[in-house]
Amino acid sequence: MTSSAVRLALAAGLLAGLCASGALAQPSGPIRLVPIRPAPPATEVKPAEEPKEAKPVETDVTPASPGVVTTTPAPTQPGIQVDTLQAIDADAMGVLTAAEGALPTTLWQGTPRPLAERLIGLLPALPESRTTRELARRLLLSPALLPDGPPAEPKLLVLRAEKLAAMGELSAVDRLLKSAPPRLTDERLARLRLDAAYLLFDSNGACAEIRRELGTGQSEGAQRGQAFCQALAGDGGKAELSLRLLSEQGFKPDPTYDALMEALIHGTKPRLAGAKDLRPMDLALLRAAKQPAPADAATVRVPAVWWPLADSPSTESGMRLALAERLEASGLWTVAQRTKVIQETDLPAELLDNPLTRAEADSSARGRAILRRALDRQQTPLARAQVIDKALALGAKNNVYAGEARLYAQAIEAIAPSVDLNWFAPAAARALVVTGRLEGARGWMQVIEAPRDDAGRAAADRLWALARLAGGDSLEPWREGRLEAWVNRAKAQPEEATRVARLLALMDATGEPIDGRLWRDLVADGDRRPVAMPSPALLPSLFEAASKGRIGEGIAFAALALGETRLADLPPPVLGPVVSGLSQLGLTAEARALAVEAAVASGL
Repeated sequence: MTSSAVRLALAAGLLAGLCASGALAQPSGPIRLVPIRPAPPATEVKPAEEPKEAKPVETDVTPASPGVVTTTPAPTQPGIQVDTLQAIDADAMGVLTAAEGALPTTLWQGTPRPLAERLIGLLPALPESRTTRELARRLLLSPALLPDGPPAEPKLLVLRAEKLAAMGELSAVDRLLKSAPPRLTDERLARLRLDAAYLLFDSNGACAEIRRELGTGQSEGAQRGQAFCQALAGDGGKAELSLRLLSEQGFKPDPTYDALMEALIHGTKPRLAGAKDLRPMDLALLRAAKQPAPADAATVRVPAVWWPLADSPSTESGMRLALAERLEASGLWTVAQRTKVIQETDLPAELLDNPLTRAEADSSARGRAILRRALDRQQTPLARAQVIDKALALGAKNNVYAGEARLYAQAIEAIAPSVDLNWFAPAAARALVVTGRLEGARGWMQVIEAPRDDAGRAAADRLWALARLAGGDSLEPWREGRLEAWVNRAKAQPEEATRVARLLALMDATGEPIDGRLWRDLVADGDRRPVAMPSPALLPSLFEAASKGRIGEGIAFAALALGETRLADLPPPVLGPVVSGLSQLGLTAEARALAVEAAVASGL
């Protein structure tokens, strides 16, 4: 029997692993437990929301197809024809195209294979930065020439799939495994496939995998799976016989599994210890038995648990809204998926009749859902702007601003900038800048009136700074005098001075011409505070990788430097070098997106 910690790791990695898979579904059309993340519209450019849309670094090496590395033939004499040599290796397989943000196929060149394997295993499972998460996803899904060194076990393909699974990237794992050659056999990949079928609620796929496993031996897991399949088929008698045989063979009781099987066969209500130990089969049983999620599901830091429970209609509505919000915030779900859950939630009419007041009194995901549903009831630009303005303000107050900006960005773009709505212009422009919709932001910035008081000037300064981080000269001109005036106002306010100092570090990292004397004005007596610092080896390793153009290494070291720490808690000596390191690697759009993320997390 595995320990709780090992079971949690399996739930985060192997179980979550392939979850968004359509490849494992049988032709009969199984019911999906987890939605497949749709590709974002090609007409939208949203680097802050979807970093994978950023233009990939150019490379001279482009595979003819995912996982096929092509060599250029040597010149030949006339009349002699030489075919292109193609070496196919599962470890080189990738599924991203250039349009989807595939990294150069040379991304691991110059990196020793043991180091590449170690870095893949060390990538953070739950990074706070959506930008670094997306870079890690692209790193793991891009086709690539193999790193230097002899092959090892487990294969790179397995390591990549397991890391994506631990990150909760269910659709990504599915795509990667579908690219693997059918002849490839690996026990860990087989486990991922079975777990995926469970989590997809794909009864045909799961039971086919179980039959194959039973053909090689009567393992405990396969026999429990057999009972599960029998119960799903409506044959409770056979399922109960299989359960008795488990006991007679000396297998220890499994309280969670046993309670869920009882609920499925007899309709009883199971008593579960909690969500953190739920395995793939448990989650499938929970869905099959139409049971709600355990009460602690919203507090578990395991994306593999969030995803199927957020997609289940049996999950309590408040928890489902919270899980959907968390999935979108972490980059695992799209805005459309979160919106779908909001639209499916039953909200009493009285909540929607007075949404601004109701949402003000409810700081939970349900309160935010009230405003989003209320937006659909508004017909005029003025009324819609009022709802959006309130939602953005409450999002900032409750530290979920970036998610709310993404939720309303499309609605903001549908409102034409107008002097009649100049009061809304700063909020609209800021939300569009934060979500990378720079063209729409430009229109609103043109109608912003000159601030008349200190509060207005502070808001205008922050918007200008965000615009510079996001788009540089393409969005806002450089104004040295404005920055100096902001520093002069901030130096008498310790909290604002700290915020501006972080901003200067981010601006400097994106190449802005920061005057060195501005830093001196922000130094305050006793200005010391505990901060989260990475290993001393990480930033020098990032600098070395960036200077040599080793993209895979650089992305991995950047992700490790940020770790799973909140961006607001990371000091400028960490954020600045990571942003500049990504820029040096040629990932300029991603560097700017990270700078904007960090600025917003700091309250800008």
